[in-house]
Amino acid sequence: MTAERRIHTLIEVLKKSEKYLKEKGIASPRLEAEWMIQEVLGISRIGLYLNFDRPLTSPELSKLREYVIRRSKGEPIQYILGHTEFMGLKFLVNREVLIPRPDTEVIVEKTIEIIKENPQRTFEILDVGTGSGNIAVSIANYCENVSIAAIDISSKILDVARKNARLNKVHREIRFYVKDFLKHNLNNLGAYDILVSNPPYVGAVHYEKLPIEIKEHEPKIALFPGDDELIFYRKIASVHKMLLKPDGYIITEIGGDYQYKSIENIFKEAGLEVIEPIFDYTKEKRGIIAKVNG
Repeated sequence: MTAERRIHTLIEVLKKSEKYLKEKGIASPRLEAEWMIQEVLGISRIGLYLNFDRPLTSPELSKLREYVIRRSKGEPIQYILGHTEFMGLKFLVNREVLIPRPDTEVIVEKTIEIIKENPQRTFEILDVGTGSGNIAVSIANYCENVSIAAIDISSKILDVARKNARLNKVHREIRFYVKDFLKHNLNNLGAYDILVSNPPYVGAVHYEKLPIEIKEHEPKIALFPGDDELIFYRKIASVHKMLLKPDGYIITEIGGDYQYKSIENIFKEAGLEVIEPIFDYTKEKRGIIAKVNG
């Protein structure tokens, strides 16, 4: 006589996953357990709550266990699921690209604001260090009057960005180029109305203080620029006459209040007019807007 196979219902598995993740120090165990179950079962959050008594199959349980174990070891939930949300849009992510963060949304929102102030004009935009493409794709999604060039250092990074452009149906508005902004010749990139960027800006001291979850899983090249944490801002300042049209804008993310004055000085010394800081949702300076003195 064979023993009956143990049935694991959704609500039972959810509670066990939540308990395990909580024991491992995960900050939002219930929410992340829900996300993982939704991903495994291919259901919405409402669907999850309407199916608490649904039994999980062996393959579903195996996949969920894999997700929970990976998360318990510190791997970011976004990499486990393979996607995240930014500016209300879905973005695919893997370990080639930095996980888009809400702080960067204020940079995109300010860029969109400037574009929408001139609806009759077509804006040529350069996204430096596009990563997952979250900035370029979001701008293209919310603005009709744009043409965007997006650059990054490797084809593997741009593969992710291209997929996100197609996923969000803006691939016709964005051109992707493999370029090392610091080392490659930029003469053939053209001239733009806006240069927007979330460059690597985390200095050595700050990098060492980052959570292990970030340091062990997210690409260091997207965070840490080397000995000079402001090297990308210096480069932007030095090539702005080549890359920007008269009256063109520079809109860049920065590390916070502690970097603002130094970057402001770099831009001013290059002859740029610094317009204003961009504040994040905690009222910290998260970006800077500068303009070419045409």
